[in-house]
Amino acid sequence: MGILETLGLKKKAVAPATGHTIKVGPRETLKSISMREYGSEEHWTKIYEANKWRIDGDEVAVGQDLMIPDLQTK
Repeated sequence: MGILETLGLKKKAVAPATGHTIKVGPRETLKSISMREYGSEEHWTKIYEANKWRIDGDEVAVGQDLMIPDLQTK
């Protein structure tokens, strides 16, 4: 057992996200991508959360790759 584990600071493994990747087209927004991919604008936050490390604010750029996560059903 390492020191991080002893202190309870070791990072837990995170399951990889499932979904697919798209390229952003001209005049697309997170809401328009959500509408196309999920049939509803309300899931744009899921796209944002999956890609927030590569999105500047809430703006996406033409040609940018975005991960489109699968919607989890309960």
